[in-house]
Amino acid sequence: MTVIRVDAGEWGLAWAVDATGRLRQIGLGWDGADAQLDVEARWYPEAHPTWGGGDPHRAAPLRITHHDGTLTTRLVVEDVDTRALSDGAHTVVRCRDEEFDLAVEHHLRTFPDASMLEQWIEIDHAEPGPVRIFDHDSIAPLLLVTDDAEVVQFGGSGWADEWRWSRHGLAPGVTTLASFGGVQPHLQRSPCLLVAPAGPATEHQGAVLGLSIAWGGNVRFDLDLRPAAERTAPSSLRLRCGANPVGAEYLLDPGRRFVTPTVAWTWSAAGSHDVTARFHDWTRRRVMRDPELRRPVVVNNWEATFFDFDAARLERLIDGAAGLGADLFLLDDGWFGTEYPRDDDTQGLGDWDPDPRKLPDGLGPLAATAAERGLRFGVWVEPEMVNPASALYAEHPDWVLRDRREPIEHRQQLLLDPLREDVRRFEVGVVDRALAPGGISYVKWDANRPVTDPGSATLAEDRQANLWTDLVHATWAVMAEVARRHPDTMLMLCASGGGRTDHGTLRYFHEFWTSDNTDPVARVRMQWACSHFFPASTMAAHVTRWGERPLDFACAVALSGRFGLDLDLTALSDDETEICRRAVGVARSTQDLVQMAPLHRLHSPVDGEDPSWAALAHISSDADRAVVFAYRLEESPAPPTRLVVPGMDPEADHDVELIDLTSAGSATSTMSGRSLAEDGLEGLPVVPRSARIWRIERRSG
Repeated sequence: MTVIRVDAGEWGLAWAVDATGRLRQIGLGWDGADAQLDVEARWYPEAHPTWGGGDPHRAAPLRITHHDGTLTTRLVVEDVDTRALSDGAHTVVRCRDEEFDLAVEHHLRTFPDASMLEQWIEIDHAEPGPVRIFDHDSIAPLLLVTDDAEVVQFGGSGWADEWRWSRHGLAPGVTTLASFGGVQPHLQRSPCLLVAPAGPATEHQGAVLGLSIAWGGNVRFDLDLRPAAERTAPSSLRLRCGANPVGAEYLLDPGRRFVTPTVAWTWSAAGSHDVTARFHDWTRRRVMRDPELRRPVVVNNWEATFFDFDAARLERLIDGAAGLGADLFLLDDGWFGTEYPRDDDTQGLGDWDPDPRKLPDGLGPLAATAAERGLRFGVWVEPEMVNPASALYAEHPDWVLRDRREPIEHRQQLLLDPLREDVRRFEVGVVDRALAPGGISYVKWDANRPVTDPGSATLAEDRQANLWTDLVHATWAVMAEVARRHPDTMLMLCASGGGRTDHGTLRYFHEFWTSDNTDPVARVRMQWACSHFFPASTMAAHVTRWGERPLDFACAVALSGRFGLDLDLTALSDDETEICRRAVGVARSTQDLVQMAPLHRLHSPVDGEDPSWAALAHISSDADRAVVFAYRLEESPAPPTRLVVPGMDPEADHDVELIDLTSAGSATSTMSGRSLAEDGLEGLPVVPRSARIWRIERRSG
């Protein structure tokens, strides 16, 4: 009898092959890899059930119709191979159908140092004709859960409501959490999930699973809860995670291989802090481009000008950015279009030549002006889209993604079909052309519409549903080629805001635009939720006028992400200019901590007894330095007066500086690490929409 042990560090799982060759789950959790067989393997639950091969009363994570119309799939284990790697191990469990020449491989890639597991499935076959893959979840573990088990999902109302925190219990039956839209599905639902199988967990207590589906398309979590016959016994939860298969059945030809999205996951026995630490570590090691590169302080022109600008106005904004001490000036939408000038979002998209009325000499002189002022220069593009009112569409109407119907316009634009090789070349060329003038080292890559007409002329009539999967791979191929051609260009991922915040697409980018909603009150809660899976260095956070909040408060919130400004710098008062200049200075002195140091969430603004305020800290790994943020969002009947900050050396004295963005001065005191952890910081913000920032540093000598 074969036992397969997968050690993911502080947790793991174990599978066994029963006497008939079926794959069974015998262990999962912090001691899962060490699980022993107490009874025959056949009495344990199936590790990954198939339609017609397991429980007939439960939906299966894998459903395939064979070439001859047979609906059932029954797999037996054919081979198990584990290969040791420098940072973990890669186990492949190869299964084969009892009757058909169809193989299913389970891939499990461990990272014990980070206590993370990547898991996915690969399917191939040599049947006489194509098979149709319906459901294809990447993982489907079975958990025993208590009556008060909870999940935290991140699904809002869509645009400007990303990363909404929602904690709830489970009811018998199937709860489906799914996204749609294809190109920007994460506007409505993050591909991440927290599960507390033993009841409510906190930052540092309780069992918590963290899961992320690394997929740039539609995703789905299915939570299939079945109560036990004995009311006092735990219920069973089949947790199915992967690409959303609704309308996306895949016709797979013989000799081809189908690969499901990777699901990265971890199991913590000590609360959500460990989940975060592991995801941040893994994201830096396995996902992010240039993880040790400090992200720049960016000034964007969008909120200042929208589409209404010329070279002179941009140069004044560049001067303002330089005066504040920023690193980079980003020119947003509206710089292109000749025959169809881009004066609003109704036309010009697809025509990537600079508008001669606005920029008669193109982008080059602006980039040179920025360089003269000590700034880098960046530019906005949307290479996957086209306006019908454009020269590109007039020349290539066949390039758009569509079915046999007349395509639906969304935001006056259509989606190009990247399954076409000529379209992929064009999309890569968009970035090449934008960067051609030289001196441009940053690109904001946007995508402002979902898929509404799923169809491609490159696919046969019986393979149109393949689009949902092939679209992601084709788009990733474009992104990978851009990253390959321009390794020194920083890329920001945007899709109407946070529509592409997934660990799969992020591999080709340095950061993402967390949301178009830049109201700092909303952003505190969004960034809090997002921080459970993504480091602050990936979360672009800009100061704007959204919500008409106090400027120093907006700056303090943005400083806890990748800091930037999106203001009309020429219209700031002298006091406002000084606030922004001080904020840039704080960014200079703290962003290495914010972007690189471990995160400690100190008080939650999304649940608990008092979500009216938030506090977090980034503390260096050697505990020598820290930056602490506290935000008062709303009125509170009993606002706290102190904030404890654990993690500093208890025996050492520390200089504690309270930063005031509204004045040139700051208050400095001395506290021991023990006093910080036991007595805490004084002077928490009390007035709604106010903030405090502390810099803490161990005293030398």
